[in-house]
Amino acid sequence: MPMNHWGEKRRSPRLGDTAGRAATALATAVVIAWFAGCGGPSGGKGHDAAPGETIYIEGKVSLRGSRPFPLLLLEAKDGAIYMIDTSPKAEELKNLDGMAVGVTAKVLPGIKGDAPALSVSSYSLLPLPSGEKPIVGVVYATLDLGDVRAAMEADDGSIWIIEGMFKTVFLDLKGARVWIVGDRQWANNTQEGSLRMINVTEYGVIRPFQKDGIEIPVP
Repeated sequence: MPMNHWGEKRRSPRLGDTAGRAATALATAVVIAWFAGCGGPSGGKGHDAAPGETIYIEGKVSLRGSRPFPLLLLEAKDGAIYMIDTSPKAEELKNLDGMAVGVTAKVLPGIKGDAPALSVSSYSLLPLPSGEKPIVGVVYATLDLGDVRAAMEADDGSIWIIEGMFKTVFLDLKGARVWIVGDRQWANNTQEGSLRMINVTEYGVIRPFQKDGIEIPVP
């Protein structure tokens, strides 16, 4: 069944910041206690790396705790768990809960030496359980034989015309950074020549469209 993953508009700091910091501290304390109860995770390059070292590691993104102050974690393939520090890339990773990623990150001092924190500088999406590799890019609108259609410019520079049940939905996602999977094919009758087409079966919003630094919520 197709599944949608929606980005969320970030809440601006308000009078509740003090309570928010307290809630974050409490959640962190819970994680520390959890690690202590488990004896701490073992294995994984990150746990052996010194603070300041840059590593590459693969795992699953996991949001734990309650909003609006969840903890962003990376569950590595070997079972080790890493906290992901606040960063622009971390904001995108929050919208990839449950997905497999490969991250390049700098190791930060960990909690009681057991749980390293990572400052992520880059990441990539790994294949889904179905084996499909997501295509990542930015959505825009294009004219094709007089009709307005949604297209996506992928990170590798390729252009994909969006087809299938979500093609009208993507017209409302102009400017958003998304990932897509689906049945890929070629189109030979467009005004721009031969373009790639994809019948999207599953997608997710990684970063909503931003205008003047303000996120425009997904409709």
